[in-house]
Amino acid sequence: MRKISTIFDRNWETNRKVNEKLIVDFNFEEAIATEKLDGMNVRVTIRKGTVVRVEKRRNPNKIQKQMGITEPWYIDAQQEAKEDRWIFDAVSNTDFTQVPDGEWSGEALGPKIQGNPLNLIEHQIFLFSLPEWREKIILKEVPFSFDQLKDFLANQKSIIGNDALIEGIVWHHPNGEMVKIKRKDFGL
Repeated sequence: MRKISTIFDRNWETNRKVNEKLIVDFNFEEAIATEKLDGMNVRVTIRKGTVVRVEKRRNPNKIQKQMGITEPWYIDAQQEAKEDRWIFDAVSNTDFTQVPDGEWSGEALGPKIQGNPLNLIEHQIFLFSLPEWREKIILKEVPFSFDQLKDFLANQKSIIGNDALIEGIVWHHPNGEMVKIKRKDFGL
């Protein structure tokens, strides 16, 4: 797993918000824009439509960052662990019967995860790494200039949320590159 770059420069010394300086070399016109979902990053392993392993994202701690470890990784979620119970509730509420065998990254979403910014009624997993599912969150006519993006994000409703605004946008280039921007990057 690799972190996705934010498209604009950030003011690290003050408010951490973005400024107009584009810091990625990315072809937006050839990319597909999707809704960035605000949940808990997970990975499920599927065999014959059944989840056989559930993992959650782990970010490096301060000491690991000082050692040069900057990229996150996955660790096993524990069904008996109190902190993982909503992940497993999301797994049990999601239909994986049509998902091909493999390891699939996604977001655990719902009432007890990240404050439920999408206003969902029940927990669920959304597999953004599965192309057929990612097609469900494609955004049309997304601008990519600073001012237009700020205006777009200020009012853009979530595709899967219940009367909720989106967290942000992830662009997917055919060569596998991805970049992102979030509403909070603009202070929205």
